[in-house]
Amino acid sequence: MNNDNINSSLGELIKRGWNWIVFIIRLISRVGSFKSWFRALHQLIFILRNRQQPIQGSNPSSDLSSTVTSTATLTETRVEFYDSSKFPFVANLEANWQIIRQELNQLQGSNFIDYSEKFLYKNGWETFGLYAFGIKIERNCELCPETTKLIEKIPNLFTAAFSSLQAGTHITPRTGYLEQVLRCHLGLVVPDRCGIRVGEYTRNWAEGGA
Repeated sequence: MNNDNINSSLGELIKRGWNWIVFIIRLISRVGSFKSWFRALHQLIFILRNRQQPIQGSNPSSDLSSTVTSTATLTETRVEFYDSSKFPFVANLEANWQIIRQELNQLQGSNFIDYSEKFLYKNGWETFGLYAFGIKIERNCELCPETTKLIEKIPNLFTAAFSSLQAGTHITPRTGYLEQVLRCHLGLVVPDRCGIRVGEYTRNWAEGGA
């Protein structure tokens, strides 16, 4: 590898790291009280030291598709779509999807922030975090109380957020950053021709469906 390639790779690594820092700071700033902020910082440090192990949730609890994305720990990892009927919390989310969408519609655009990994997309991907790595984003949860109650019923909740893609946004193929994590999408605002591919399989979102 020549010096130009090394410098380019280093520059890209620094850029990605900076984007993550900005994303985390903006997210953590909405955690709430100083006590909550300190607890979140401690949790974040723990996660960075143990990146390969998913953290158990502390609460027991495109044409765009706006979605609620939640993750729960699994005992196995395979590249495919799972049967949602095997996870009881999914039915509860689907039964209350209109309540969730109503709270989404009440949010202001300024509440959303660009997703950190910008190398995966050019533009048009924004998120509104409710839980991040087991950390409750209290100020955001206060804006969505009913949605928060629903997601806190998910066993081993790890992360939960509204995810918004602008028309034409494309996210490049990638693998998850943690093993043994299930990612669940609940369609809330879904125009035509919105799809997601996992391995060799592609599915389309539907409003009210996971």
